[in-house]
Amino acid sequence: MVSVENGVVSKEQLLGLFLVGMFMTSYLVELGRGRIQRSRQPWRDAVFSGVGVLAQIGLSGPLLGGLVGVLAAALFPTSAGGWAHWPFWLAFFGFILLEDFLHYWLHRYAHEWRWLWRLHRTHHSGTAMNVGLVFRYNVFWTLMLPQAWFAALMVYMGLHEVYFAVTAVTFTVNVLTHMSSRWDLWLWQKVPGVWGLVCRVITTPDTHHAHHGMGRGANPRGNYAVVFFLWDTLFGTGKIPRARQLRIGLPHSGRLHWAEELFWPLVRKPLAPKR
Repeated sequence: MVSVENGVVSKEQLLGLFLVGMFMTSYLVELGRGRIQRSRQPWRDAVFSGVGVLAQIGLSGPLLGGLVGVLAAALFPTSAGGWAHWPFWLAFFGFILLEDFLHYWLHRYAHEWRWLWRLHRTHHSGTAMNVGLVFRYNVFWTLMLPQAWFAALMVYMGLHEVYFAVTAVTFTVNVLTHMSSRWDLWLWQKVPGVWGLVCRVITTPDTHHAHHGMGRGANPRGNYAVVFFLWDTLFGTGKIPRARQLRIGLPHSGRLHWAEELFWPLVRKPLAPKR
């Protein structure tokens, strides 16, 4: 358990405050600008996001953290803190690249394998692009994410600060690429050459909005990377539309049952009839 000793806030608490604070600030900004309300079902989206947050805090964190911690202690009983001497930047870039590479393939297979798609589908059934989508997912999808598996291992091996930095950077990019704001279009106008190069390496709102889009300019079967669009560039799944997406979501978003979206495969429901 994390605690405050002598009035000093621990690094774990600072990380938690940063993540929660950034998400809530971004959410309130978009709520104030009317971007959350653009969804056809804003209250449903808000509930889904809340359930996603609780699943990550109460399910994937304790369950996977405990499991990986027990396995690490059993397999490497004398290696606790054994990586603490690694140079910070070497460990940081090594783990963020590896984590993002694994997430790219998980995400890609989630769009190619039917059973995995049903776990991931909830993230795509939202009908408006906003920061609330960051946590809009099936509760069991949280168990698949490589970040949750890496966390306990890195902490056990003594890379606390590296883990905090990787988590902060990954989450920041995730929030910025889900927000409705399209500040990147301004950069396309001002520095097209430089920004065009950046977009082939780093995930931007343009490329991630296209992943959630439908119709011309969208790329729902590509643009899978969370941080490094480099993977999409290398493996031929990238598309850079340089435009706003006119439609967000799935063709049958309004026909999905809320319980299946949150709890599949424990709950299975048929699509509602077409209106």
